[in-house]
Formats: sequence, structure tokens, C-alpha cells
Amino acid sequence: MNKGNILIWVLVAVVLAGGGIYFYQQNLKKEKPTMEETAIKDKEMMKDGEKMSDDKMMEDDAMMKAGYKGKVLAGKISPYLEFNQADYEKAQKEGKIVFLDFYANWCPICRAEAPEIHSGFDSLTTDKIVGFRVNFKDSDTDENEKKLAEKYEIPYQHTKVILKGGQQVLKSGDQWDKETFTNEINKAL
Repeated sequence: MNKGNILIWVLVAVVLAGGGIYFYQQNLKKEKPTMEETAIKDKEMMKDGEKMSDDKMMEDDAMMKAGYKGKVLAGKISPYLEFNQADYEKAQKEGKIVFLDFYANWCPICRAEAPEIHSGFDSLTTDKIVGFRVNFKDSDTDENEKKLAEKYEIPYQHTKVILKGGQQVLKSGDQWDKETFTNEINKAL
């Protein structure tokens, strides 16, 4: 092979690698569907003959009526949402008890605790609570989440904060199970 052919093959490899990286990054940037988009998709699926459970339809309708736009992680009556500033402000204005779970995607305690928090939200029978998973010092943390962590002086991930009437009534760095979650939420009610 002469130098010209080698140069062409190197350029082709660089272009292909660059294209692969570009498409990979574009996939990472895709936004997760909002609650509204998920509900619309679910209703479209029903039109296409697929069945959706009554519980799922009631859950989507309840969340849509509540007006929260973020991705719901758990909760049939009280939502546990991925943090977004608009929903956080809405919950506070409505006088909801706000549960903040400072979560890091690299944290083993956070990952072990997540199913317990989800189960706790799924078991709630009141609509007086709105929870948020707040990214903390990980690759998903945004500026609003950083400011929130500073405001509540969060020392490390897996810290939970409960706000009532906009005032902090609990801050805990302990690992929680469903029972602890339920007990602490009931104290705040």
C-alpha cells in the first residue's frame, strides 16, 4: 500500500469514529418523556388495541390533574418525581409536604435505597406529599440541584430532607427502608 491509500483509510476511520461518537452523544441527550407525553403514548397504545391497567390509567390521570410535568419515578397518589425546578416550586406554592432525596447515580447506598423509597411512595394514600429525587454531585446534577443542596447544607448523597410549609422539619443521612420512610412521612403529616 502506498502512503496515499493509508492516508485515505486513516481519514475514513476518523470520520467513522467521529460519527459514532456524535450519534452516541445525541442518544445520551435525548430527554426522558414527560408525564404528559407518557400519558398520550399510553392512550395511543389503547387505541391500537393494547390494554393498559385501570391502576395505570388512574395514576396517569391523577398526575395530569395535579399538573406536574416531570418524570414520575413512583407514587400512585403522591408523586415521586425526578427533580425539576418548576414542579418543586409548584409543590411548595400548593403547600405540599416536600420530600427531597439527594441521590447520586454512582452511590451504592442510593441505589439500594431507591426501591424502598419507590415502594414507600407507592403505598401513600394521601395527595399531600410530593417527592423529588435530587441529583447530587453526579453526572446528572444541574445548577438548580446544586443550589438546593447548598440551601439545605447537604453534606453527602442519600441525605433526605422533608419540608412542611417551606420549612425543614427533617434532615437525615441514614439509609432508609420503606418502614422508616413511612414513619418519617407520617410524622410530617
